[in-house]
Amino acid sequence: MTVYVLLLPTLPQDIETCQYRGMSKSLVVLDPAETAACCSPLSVQALSIQQAEQVARAEQIIDFAPGSYLVSYFDVSSSFAKSQQGYGGPGHSGGDGDALVHIVDVGAFDSDPVHGDLCANIYVFDDDQEMQECCSCPLTADSVQTFSTINDLTSNPQFSSPLGVGVIKIVSSGIEVGVPPFDCSSGGNGKAGTAGTIGANLGHGLEAWINHTESMASNNPSFTPPFGFVTSTSVTEFHHAPIDIGELDQLGGLCLNIELHASGRGICRCGIGS
Repeated sequence: MTVYVLLLPTLPQDIETCQYRGMSKSLVVLDPAETAACCSPLSVQALSIQQAEQVARAEQIIDFAPGSYLVSYFDVSSSFAKSQQGYGGPGHSGGDGDALVHIVDVGAFDSDPVHGDLCANIYVFDDDQEMQECCSCPLTADSVQTFSTINDLTSNPQFSSPLGVGVIKIVSSGIEVGVPPFDCSSGGNGKAGTAGTIGANLGHGLEAWINHTESMASNNPSFTPPFGFVTSTSVTEFHHAPIDIGELDQLGGLCLNIELHASGRGICRCGIGS
């Protein structure tokens, strides 16, 4: 990566030159020694190529299990009911019906060389960033599992009323090395499940899709009826996102708390499939 330095001849002496370098914003927290090495006061020297590469690597999410993490959103009711964060309600554009989630095990046998079994560990958040439900659902090679967002994934939240808007995350896992047989259980009522105790045995081979039924307000006065609503349905694929150990620990810890302490609430259902 090439780093450019912008030197300003009239730069005030009490402003650090490194504030004007062509560096991206970073969430990396540097200790004093690293800070001095990177941006010492009134330094006019650019980062070396090696230093720049180190900064770039530090800013990247280390995806230690490519292909194992899927993410999408759902909105089943904001056209007529407010979300947890207050969006929507009567007269608003937004979700207007159930969202079906289809998860397919494509038949990758890396995680289970014999049967191709995978576990879909599902984590459901509301739009207030709270995990409300989680569960673990087994899939065999070449199978499809169908979930109703309203009935299977959001009807049993640990805190709030049934969810209308939020995020669905899916982490696929396989056989725990040295701990056969294949296990994929949801837990709850004081019993830990796979989604809450998920370890490093992640596997790739799951794909997922979700449909969105939306009612969108028109700003056209000649529309019939004037300024009416258009309702449509679309299908989108879950996004393959990188996952690092921090996110995996966060998902497992929040779900484990639901499994052990929510008295059966917060456990989603596995829908219907082969």
